[in-house]
Amino acid sequence: MFTAVLLSGCGVYDGSEIHESVLTLLSLEENNIKYHCVAPNIEQKHVINHINGEEKSDKRNVLEESARIARGKISSLDELDYNQISSLVITGGFGAAKNLSSWAFEAENSTVIKQVKKLIVHCIDNKKPILSLCISPVLISKTLEKTEYNPKLSLGSKNSKSDYNIIDMHKTLSNLGVETHDCSIEEICIDENLKIISAPCYMLDAKIYEVRDNINMAIKKLKNYL
Repeated sequence: MFTAVLLSGCGVYDGSEIHESVLTLLSLEENNIKYHCVAPNIEQKHVINHINGEEKSDKRNVLEESARIARGKISSLDELDYNQISSLVITGGFGAAKNLSSWAFEAENSTVIKQVKKLIVHCIDNKKPILSLCISPVLISKTLEKTEYNPKLSLGSKNSKSDYNIIDMHKTLSNLGVETHDCSIEEICIDENLKIISAPCYMLDAKIYEVRDNINMAIKKLKNYL
């Protein structure tokens, strides 16, 4: 059994947030949690120049880009044997909101891609823990919308400095049936009933060491569930 680490490309603006992803893999190893990276074998929504933020005309594949972070040790979601996974970790970055879902473009009216939705539902139905970083709790909120489940999730704190409007984002999650919680970079949100852990990471204006500590706190909680 292993923890599936779901990636969405390579780079904060169009894929997985690299700092969060690498620090997650490091923390998993330091806590002796066996893991394997996975990603959907699909085309990215678009490609961003990370120097100036401009969109490029390039075409890139989510699985191939995610393999850069995983050093090639990665599988397509199509190949994932659900019976072999003990838990799920979803990294942050705009890829979660652009490639794994349409949240970046449609927010409350967005959809989650079929493969990701199926994986999340499997974990929830089988009481397998989920750790959701940064913006990725939106995937859980949309997946569980209009179901019997009302998860507790956090995208950060209204009292912390952020490039995002945490208050409005939490209101949107609430409209989807989520019980939202304010969490600073020194805190994590825990849904003991559904075994969901969410950590704000770079949703807040944080230093890399603060993000590291936030992820470590979340991984240690994940370990307690395994």
